[in-house]
Amino acid sequence: MSVNTATSPENRIYDCIVISDLHLGSAVCQARLLEEFLIWAFGHCRTLVINGDIFDDLNFKRLSKRHFACLKEIRRNSDRADVRVVWVRGNHDGPAEIVSHIVGVDIHDEYVFDDGRIRLLILHGDQFDTIVSDYPWLTDLACGAFYYIQKWMPHQAARWIRRLTKKFQRNSQLIEHRAAEYARGRGFRFVTCGHTHLPLTAEHDGVVYINSGTWTETPPCPFVVVDGDEIRLEFWPLPAFVLDPESIERSEPTPGPTAPVLPALG
Repeated sequence: MSVNTATSPENRIYDCIVISDLHLGSAVCQARLLEEFLIWAFGHCRTLVINGDIFDDLNFKRLSKRHFACLKEIRRNSDRADVRVVWVRGNHDGPAEIVSHIVGVDIHDEYVFDDGRIRLLILHGDQFDTIVSDYPWLTDLACGAFYYIQKWMPHQAARWIRRLTKKFQRNSQLIEHRAAEYARGRGFRFVTCGHTHLPLTAEHDGVVYINSGTWTETPPCPFVVVDGDEIRLEFWPLPAFVLDPESIERSEPTPGPTAPVLPALG
């Protein structure tokens, strides 16, 4: 992995940061680290793209205080003039009108980041998943079953089961190849997806495919950066920069109009 050593992580401003598969509401979501990351990212990028699956599902009763803190961090930065916040819809996110109101940003089925140096196609990747598209009832059944698995089993075992089912059901290689083929047909050299939960970088016939992974696995947690004329996979916490854990522990959401009121669905 190439790293620009001219500017330290504390001072570098990235052109774009892409994260995916936060799965707020899941018992295995790395919400404390995610909140820490969002505080850092909003001070260190010009565009932040959340590439699908902000939520695990739309039963908002499962959101903890830490999950609400992450939502608050996204929403309170969504109206800034110096940072653009983009949400690309994922298969777990539910109706657009609900989530757009909660997160406070516009919704895209796919998004193109183009700063004149890099053109990056960003899409969640579920559209290339034959299990999701052909057997939606099976996906819903598996998601419901996994909720009880992650609730009652140790987190390490729950993550192992989730990784196993992702590899079997999501067919990561198929999505990788289809995304690269789709990007090539659209004239893009770079494409990034989420959905499979498997962070990786690969090249197919001149198209660079990067998967931004998930925030439900043990740290470090992956994200994609556009840094000048480079696109690369990074991991949080960054080796040279970690926020004070005690300051994050004190960063609970405060009551008032800034905290989104969420309906209990499902």
